[in-house]
Amino acid sequence: MGKKTIITLIVSVVVLIGVIILFTNIYQTARNQYEEGHQKSKEFVLSNKDLDVKSIDSIETYNGEKKYHVMSGKNAKNEKIYVWVPQEEKNNKPTIKKQSEGITEKEAIAEVNSEKNPEKIVAVTLGMDEGIPIWEVKYIDKSDRYNFDYVNFNNGDIIKHMAIKNEKDS
Repeated sequence: MGKKTIITLIVSVVVLIGVIILFTNIYQTARNQYEEGHQKSKEFVLSNKDLDVKSIDSIETYNGEKKYHVMSGKNAKNEKIYVWVPQEEKNNKPTIKKQSEGITEKEAIAEVNSEKNPEKIVAVTLGMDEGIPIWEVKYIDKSDRYNFDYVNFNNGDIIKHMAIKNEKDS
């Protein structure tokens, strides 16, 4: 191999390593923003004796009209619960529901499947819409549109539907 080939190879490897580091940094920054405040919300819920929460198993961020930290855990009676902690309004109290009081993720998917017949389910997230606990079901329909259905956690009714038109549909 000639000097030019070795130099080109070294420069290529250095550039590749730089690109990998850059993308890793961008991903980590985005992930940290997503998880921002999780620990604070968890400590708030566990330290507030009025809320009766014994343990938190998982925390997810829901970004709807308002931002919530949605937790699953157990209360003092060892019952499985969900806790919705609003992030944008200081005076709003968390909402706590026993998991048995509402429908499951699978039941929310079944409701959307029976009513909308989606092509592919993309994601299902527990959230809150206008004070109502919901399962947000994201899916692709037969027209290749991206859809959001809000399924009421309490009774399984689809309370809101939104579809985003694909550019090739125009």
